[in-house]
Amino acid sequence: MFGKRIGAAATRARAARTALGTIAALGIAGALAPAQAEFKVRSPIVDYRELEFEHNGDVTVDRPGSGRNNAQSFTYELEIGALPFWQPGIEAETETDPGSNQRFSATTFENLFQLTPQGKYWADLGFFAEFSHASGRNEPDSFTFGPLVQKQASHLFGLDLGHDTLHTLNLLFTKEIGLHHSGATPLEIAWQSRLQFNQYFQPGIEYYGSITSIAGTSTDEATQHRLGPVLVGQYNLSQYGKIKYEVGYLFGMTRRTEQGAVRWRLEYEKPF
Repeated sequence: MFGKRIGAAATRARAARTALGTIAALGIAGALAPAQAEFKVRSPIVDYRELEFEHNGDVTVDRPGSGRNNAQSFTYELEIGALPFWQPGIEAETETDPGSNQRFSATTFENLFQLTPQGKYWADLGFFAEFSHASGRNEPDSFTFGPLVQKQASHLFGLDLGHDTLHTLNLLFTKEIGLHHSGATPLEIAWQSRLQFNQYFQPGIEYYGSITSIAGTSTDEATQHRLGPVLVGQYNLSQYGKIKYEVGYLFGMTRRTEQGAVRWRLEYEKPF
């Protein structure tokens, strides 16, 4: 029995070293740029001792010739729950402007820090920080950071819906550094509320706001707001891990925002 425990511990250690080595290799190999913001709501909860591979994508919908139709963004991320309070990751990002070819836009090193034990206080708190290094010589690097808040409740606006609801809010600030950086401090807001019918089917609503600068230099870019429905779920694969999914449609709420955007997220998690 003691030998089996030692063997299991050694296997977990090898898996952790392999995952961390892969993350480091990806970080060195990338030719690295701040890409456009993702449509993603981040949880403050660390998946401790889990290796995760995640794909996010979105495609905009607008009138042909508007300059806002068929813009695309795709990300591929590897994360590891290294410690109970820390989950690092490496993300490769590609994007396509309307009428252009797809290009590699960034490699980003991400960090999720869980600040409170899950369920112990009124809300679960976390902190997110990432560094993106530019893929183009004329593009600045950037830091993005901010708080993550999540609350599970049995009532919504005083109504008992018969199922728990989950509400998540992200407030992320960005600062550019290096050559060609701007003095702006944009704020990205992401919010999601969903009804937890069961693990497979959780309908909800989400909002994404992009404020071009809350401090420092102003920019010519327009503040944008998007709102729409989302469907979330997961499937357990026993000892093989689990698969999570999200799919949603966002309606543009300002004149200079596209009419709509389809977004999705697929994630595979494997414990080690």
